[in-house]
Amino acid sequence: MKKYLQALSEQLGIRGEHEVALVVVGGAAMSALGLSQRTTQDIDTVAFLVASSKAKKSLVKAEFNHAFKEASAAVARDYGLPDDWINSGPASQLDTGLPDGFQERLISIRYGEDLVVYYCSRLDLIHLKLYAAVDVRGRHLDDLKVMNPNLEEMEAAARWCLSQDVSKPFSELLKSILEELGYGDIARELP
Repeated sequence: MKKYLQALSEQLGIRGEHEVALVVVGGAAMSALGLSQRTTQDIDTVAFLVASSKAKKSLVKAEFNHAFKEASAAVARDYGLPDDWINSGPASQLDTGLPDGFQERLISIRYGEDLVVYYCSRLDLIHLKLYAAVDVRGRHLDDLKVMNPNLEEMEAAARWCLSQDVSKPFSELLKSILEELGYGDIARELP
């Protein structure tokens, strides 16, 4: 993953795109932070981090411009990667909301001169993975097991998930997953 992001940095610089700051979630974040040995097929980008004033940066929904698309396509071509090796699939999460304190917990890694990737924290990964597991169990459940959240972390994640979808079917699925993961006490406390 590191070599692809360094190549992306070079391609962005060639196209005049400097100091690009991506916010990445999912398996790529887990891998970059050393939380998982599982290889991931793509890099899920939720936002760009852009300067909104001299001292403050803001999250802006990830929508790739033409130069970014060209740069990522060049990396895909050069390394035989799928076209969507870097994508903005989870960007809609910015519309519904991220966990409180998400931006303050971001962990940055620079790749070359023109790309900084801000990875979401372990706590935020727990929140996002639990939410994703309600829809698609599989690897998201496996990722949660690897991170082994404590009771406080899982309860915070579960309550955040309920703020994302207030429907009864979602709540029941969430409780079922909590039971399956061994957090039955939390499941029984949820509305």
